[in-house]
Amino acid sequence: VALFNILKKFDGETVTEVVRPHIARMKYRVTRLPKYMILHMRRFTKNNFFVEKNPTLVNFPVKNLELKDYIPLPTPKGNQKLHSKYDLIANIVHDGKPGEGSYRAFVQRKSEELWYEMQDLHVSETLPHLVALSEAYMQIYEQQQ
Repeated sequence: VALFNILKKFDGETVTEVVRPHIARMKYRVTRLPKYMILHMRRFTKNNFFVEKNPTLVNFPVKNLELKDYIPLPTPKGNQKLHSKYDLIANIVHDGKPGEGSYRAFVQRKSEELWYEMQDLHVSETLPHLVALSEAYMQIYEQQQ
């Protein structure tokens, strides 16, 4: 699944059904761009009997995520510039079954443009393309200035 399919939810037009505590139809839109954007991929669903994990891979850019290509953005005020490009700085992955498994974090060291994989106390350098090949659970993007 491409990341833009997930971001489409925030275009202000797509209707999403939610159950909290009643069924409702919601529309979401971005009203301002944050310095840091945290994306959570809903990997786990729970019903009365068990918890399921959705293993779908989400294709996402590590560099230059351009939000204006996917969703309508707010108009900048006055002479402000719209900074709508983001770079991934962290990617958290869940490995294994629901209720078991473990988490890994891929984190970028910006001063050297290097990526590291962390699991518990184990830290090792990794390649940027390996970050994008994982089952993302949570991502942190930083706005380009």
